[in-house]
Amino acid sequence: MTSAVAHPPLLHFAGIVLAAALGAMQGRADRAGPFWRILVRLPGTLLHEMAHLVMAFITGGRPAGFTVIPRRTVGVTAGGSTRQVWVLGSVTITNPSIIAAFPSGFAPLLLLPLAWFLYDNWFIWFPPDLPHSLLMYPAVVICCGGSLPSSQDVSVAFSRPLGLLLYSTIGSCIWLTYRH
Repeated sequence: MTSAVAHPPLLHFAGIVLAAALGAMQGRADRAGPFWRILVRLPGTLLHEMAHLVMAFITGGRPAGFTVIPRRTVGVTAGGSTRQVWVLGSVTITNPSIIAAFPSGFAPLLLLPLAWFLYDNWFIWFPPDLPHSLLMYPAVVICCGGSLPSSQDVSVAFSRPLGLLLYSTIGSCIWLTYRH
């Protein structure tokens, strides 16, 4: 699917510059302290946790808790030492079954097609001018940033090996059916 309205080259360039600036700002916010890190990452965290919540609900994972209120906790580094880390949000799933664990863990990856959908259709909904271009790129960057699974997401997704086998089989059947 391609949008009916072309992305004007100058506006596209301005959006790419803005996306790069947002990336640099995020890096600086991480170094500036927890308040700025939380503030910059809040929109992506909200989308990320909502994806977990919706997918857990759809697949029968029975979500029991949802929060985007940041909290400090103790984390373990790769070397085995402990340190204080910030958890920016979480969803508690009470039934991570073979049906629910894999899609609930990797649900934030569905924000990538959403980012593409926004990019591809933005100028159908809004005029192709500078202000609307400069709104589109942060929306796409937030979706892409929120799509990254955490190590906890990966461990939930792979916590039920039969679920992994089930979804691998379904994916393989779909690929074999439509590969032509």
